[in-house]
Amino acid sequence: MKDPFGVVMLNSHALDITLNWLCNTEHMGDVHDRTLFFTLDELAQRGLIEFYPTLHIFRWNTPCLKATFKPADATYMSFFLLRTNLMRALLRMERTFWMLQADTMWRGDLYNAHNWTSINANVVLDQQGYEGSSESRKRQMNGANFLVKYSPQTKKLFDELYRYQSRFHVTDPDAIKIMCSEKDRYQCDFIDHSIISGWEWIYGNQKHAPLLIQMDGETNGGKVETLRKYNMWFLHDNGRCDKSAVFNVDRLMLNGEIPRLFSSSKLKQKLLLATGEFLGDLPIFGYYYRIYGGLVSLYLQFF
Repeated sequence: MKDPFGVVMLNSHALDITLNWLCNTEHMGDVHDRTLFFTLDELAQRGLIEFYPTLHIFRWNTPCLKATFKPADATYMSFFLLRTNLMRALLRMERTFWMLQADTMWRGDLYNAHNWTSINANVVLDQQGYEGSSESRKRQMNGANFLVKYSPQTKKLFDELYRYQSRFHVTDPDAIKIMCSEKDRYQCDFIDHSIISGWEWIYGNQKHAPLLIQMDGETNGGKVETLRKYNMWFLHDNGRCDKSAVFNVDRLMLNGEIPRLFSSSKLKQKLLLATGEFLGDLPIFGYYYRIYGGLVSLYLQFF
């Protein structure tokens, strides 16, 4: 595969979401050919091969990561540590690549949306929110879809990231935003919201539909059911691809007609985001909050 290629990590619990993404991108040129699927168990590998036998699949049996992940538990944090080690391995091969999440709806081909290799940066990160979000949330790493550009300095960045993650209870976005604040050491750039936005776009005015929208903002009812409600589920009951559903959601996004969901989970998340935006907008304090944000990120500074 030519650089930059994409990497999607999954276990059997994420198989349906990954098949949904494969259906979503099936008509997009060489997207499938330029994507490596890093599976954590045999069930995930077999499920992919059943529907897409020509995919590039690598299986790394990881018994401790076969369960469903829960945010901030040991399994969840171990997944992030494995992801970092995978990125370090690819950098040792001098490769430039995308780390991708399958719960992202693509309207177009990310790989060819920009001349990514021309950007002078170690990492090119997805931002939180969308173009209508508070300035304090912009240029803050979301951590779902981002580009890692090979260079000796990029290798140092991810070796340092591994050092953080192997010693502290921290996700890679929390640690990377601290390292990116050290502009004399690492060069970090950000993907424009017109290319990748978060789920918050749906709850704005739904103008200027992004090329990709990352759908990790709802927890009640499971991701599959949530994507169905947004009209972003593209599989028939037998797992086969429903191409008409893909083109339908593209039309809905362009017309600003994606349904808004209202639930206790969504209201809670909006409250937390509003609180974070308020703190990030405060004079002086806001600058440091945006870098050191959560308490997890903050305590790293004392070690």
